[in-house]
Amino acid sequence: IYNLKNRWDERLPQSRSKVLTVRVSTEDMERLDALAGELNLSRADTARRVLLYAAGVYHIEPPEAGEIAELTKEVSAIGRNVNQVVRAMNAAVQRGQKIPRLQLDQLAHQLHQIARDNDKTRSLMVRRAQQQRAHVDQIIEAMKGGEEAAPLD
Repeated sequence: IYNLKNRWDERLPQSRSKVLTVRVSTEDMERLDALAGELNLSRADTARRVLLYAAGVYHIEPPEAGEIAELTKEVSAIGRNVNQVVRAMNAAVQRGQKIPRLQLDQLAHQLHQIARDNDKTRSLMVRRAQQQRAHVDQIIEAMKGGEEAAPLD
């Protein structure tokens, strides 16, 4: 039954049916446990994150996550304002009225704000991905050279 379940789970996205066994020293295990405590994660989740990070898998981490969340809230609020303006415009058109220039200007300004916030978010994500890629490249170079890794950011 478990073998059948594992074969089924492998077809699902984000399946974790594979097992990786790694031997580490006591000191390495203590460092992993300390990191797990700092991150408030289990040992397995911490090891998975470290492994995926070293393999170049992108994760949004603070402070970028907080900035992106703030930008998302701002875009959401602007979206509500855009909906209100468009609703008022539709009501005016249905009554046979002209759309006031002020409402058109407000709509243009809010759409510009959304574009600006999207650009900020994209910039944050690209910058973080580039930093992580550089960090991973440093790790790989240190591993290839068999040297102790230099202090990393």
